[in-house]
Amino acid sequence: MTAGSLSATVGNTWHHPLAGGLRKVPLQERSRAMVNQVLSIAADLVEEVGFEAVVKSPTLLLDKSGVSRGSFYAFFESPASVLDELAYQRILQSVGDLEVALENRTGKRWTAIIDILVDYYVEEHRVPLIRELWVRQNLTQRARELDLLAIEDIAELLVAQFRSYAPLFTDLTHLQCAVAIHSLERLCQFAFLDDPSGDPAVIQEARSMLLNYFAGLSGE
Repeated sequence: MTAGSLSATVGNTWHHPLAGGLRKVPLQERSRAMVNQVLSIAADLVEEVGFEAVVKSPTLLLDKSGVSRGSFYAFFESPASVLDELAYQRILQSVGDLEVALENRTGKRWTAIIDILVDYYVEEHRVPLIRELWVRQNLTQRARELDLLAIEDIAELLVAQFRSYAPLFTDLTHLQCAVAIHSLERLCQFAFLDDPSGDPAVIQEARSMLLNYFAGLSGE
């Protein structure tokens, strides 16, 4: 998967402002306020009535946001593209916040990386919007591609974090970290499938699995 597969306008980075669901970047304050209003209303509607209801009824989003049809379609191709932008902004925020959390960790052992990673994913999945889009598998193809690209960034971040414990993890690879993140995402989806707070037993199994996995890669 490459960023270029998203759109010719995105170029070689998924961090491009048009990588999500926007047709163009809002430059004026009034336009930015309108776009943010649409995104905020869309997030509320997804939580209230679900993904399918929002995607299948363009008038629902227009009526609730109070935005004119012309203004809406100047920045979004469809309600689905609004949800693409919501997912994109959430992914950007998540990667940035996780990086800060890892950089500011206070634990001295490498296991602190696992604790931060698991705790962060658990808290993310307690957000209703995350559960509706990720746990219930309502991401569009574009959002899935963005999510995969974000995981690649997180994997690189984890490689650097673990290798800071040299001579441990000197042979740790990007692929091994990516496998760990994908596994954690799937287990979180399982933990939150029927429990909005997350099944504690599944979360503990996820933590234990990652601890054992990276212990085997540590060289200890």
